[in-house]
Amino acid sequence: MAIKLLTFDLDDTLWPCMITILRTEERLHQWFANHHPDIPNQYSIKQLRHKRIQLAKKHQHIAHDLTALRKKSFSQLSQEMGYSPQQEQQFIQDAFDFYIVERNKVSLYDDVIPTLERLKTNYRLGAVTNGNADIYRIGLGHLFEFSWSAADAGQQKPHPIVFNSLLEKQKLKASEVIHIGDDPISDIQGAQQSGIQAIWLNRHHSPWPTVLNPPFIEIDQLNQLPAILKAL
Repeated sequence: MAIKLLTFDLDDTLWPCMITILRTEERLHQWFANHHPDIPNQYSIKQLRHKRIQLAKKHQHIAHDLTALRKKSFSQLSQEMGYSPQQEQQFIQDAFDFYIVERNKVSLYDDVIPTLERLKTNYRLGAVTNGNADIYRIGLGHLFEFSWSAADAGQQKPHPIVFNSLLEKQKLKASEVIHIGDDPISDIQGAQQSGIQAIWLNRHHSPWPTVLNPPFIEIDQLNQLPAILKAL
């Protein structure tokens, strides 16, 4: 059956994730220093990160939704600082507005835009992510037909509901979709559980975990994709 849709993971597939997150946390901490100095006076970046991890464990019902979790962490901080309800709401809004702008300042890998532009002529393209990066803020909205997130699905990859709900929403069969991503578990195993063929983008030449079923295809550069798909 002909492939109709290509779905792509975002973080560490289209851009390096960790440097983006670390830079965002540094800038957010500086924003706190400029506007709410009691917070950085009490908590380092590392301590704030630990607090969010503990918050996610305590509030499992929103652990998959990184936007809701981030706002919950801001709410927790505002209460610790003794803000009034009105001050709390303003703080959450201002802090998240700053955070989400910084979160979406990514450095795309060089092969991303040329490859997506080429693929778009023959396939529908979609994004499937566990994070809260915004393809429209990043400037990729014209290349993707949609973005489907863990927050939309109600669980994070590799939970089967992520890809199953996507197939249902897009009215496609698993055999009509190929997923491309960097993570052996969340991307490759996650897609395979729904019957979707998955291509592993292994930019760093990492060894494949032998306990997992192998990917459909392995590549180390995204620009290899058009020729591989053409040969299928």
